[in-house]
Amino acid sequence: MNFAKRIYCSYIIILICSTIITIAGIRGFLKLEPYINTLNSQNTQSLYYAEQMLSSISVKKDLRKFEEYLNLAKNNITEPGEKEAIERIDSNYQPSFFGNNSYEEETINDITELSKINRVAMEQAGLRAKKIQTVGIWIIIFPSIFIWIIGFTLLARLKKTFIKPVEELNDVICDYNSGNCMRRCPSYTFSKDLQKLYDGINRILDEK
Repeated sequence: MNFAKRIYCSYIIILICSTIITIAGIRGFLKLEPYINTLNSQNTQSLYYAEQMLSSISVKKDLRKFEEYLNLAKNNITEPGEKEAIERIDSNYQPSFFGNNSYEEETINDITELSKINRVAMEQAGLRAKKIQTVGIWIIIFPSIFIWIIGFTLLARLKKTFIKPVEELNDVICDYNSGNCMRRCPSYTFSKDLQKLYDGINRILDEK
């Protein structure tokens, strides 16, 4: 029957919309990945600058290169604690290149701390992103699953209590019009209102 098809189509549209919303939400959470990649890229640059500064001060003794990478590190601060570490390096590095061992040791320790800050930040960013994505995706998926379950449950109940009884009524009338005068509506249906209609139709057919 046409009305039954319309009901089925309505439910299908609702379920499709729910699925589309779920997919869109999942895609939104997956877009966190480029952001994390950008952050990690900045941390990777800071690690590289720290390594070059460490090499310049402890191996090559190249003041010009050290200052070049120090300036790059100053313009790439992304994590708490980086600024303070760089400020300590900036204030102590010059004596390190002129034979002051205590300043050199302190500068190397500060560069090592700068590397550690960025390395830990990269690890934490990755873990945080995975956690947010996992939780977010499940927050979106659960309502969708719930809608699907409710949709199919309501559709099954509607089919049992309304669609099937109305289709049965339609079939009885069509059979009668086709010459089958013996067919009657069932003596029981789940809907009391439809059962009254069944009984009324049966009485009319019995009287003819």
